[in-house]
Amino acid sequence: MGAAVAVVLVAAAGALHLSDRPGRAGAHTPDAPRRPAPQTPVPDPPTSSAASPPPSARYAPAYADAELTAPDESYEFDLQAGEVVPAETSSWYLARSGDEFVPPEDTDTFVAAGYVLSPADCEKGLATEPVTGLWFDDLADERPFCVRRSDGREIVIVRLVHAEAEDGPVTVVLSRYTKAG
Repeated sequence: MGAAVAVVLVAAAGALHLSDRPGRAGAHTPDAPRRPAPQTPVPDPPTSSAASPPPSARYAPAYADAELTAPDESYEFDLQAGEVVPAETSSWYLARSGDEFVPPEDTDTFVAAGYVLSPADCEKGLATEPVTGLWFDDLADERPFCVRRSDGREIVIVRLVHAEAEDGPVTVVLSRYTKAG
């Protein structure tokens, strides 16, 4: 008789299990909570070190906010070192000629429309609106501009702080960024 009771209990347990499944008669009553359907886990998108970083992360600061004054046209700004040096002694420079800045011929320049400029903004601006003249009047009120090395590995963001007429002193603030990787 024990075996017969065990068979009845197993059959009753199976019937209860089947009645719990959706789509079967008696599977659900309005007051009974539904079991959530099993869900297939969705994997996170793969991360790769080869994925390109956002433009703002492509450049690392080398020096920031170096305020420099060149006393006259016989000096220039060494963009690599962030220093004032005698004219024609630096390979990557920003010189003065009258009332404009003169970068090396093999560099690219861009003047921001507003007063905020980042390395990513420089890249975008250089791709769409490069300039060939850096007149002091266009750079008044510390309007930023950037100078990019010909190989694209370095960018300097420059702000003209003060310029005396003709051959007087010129003060700038420089921040140099180097391309990561």
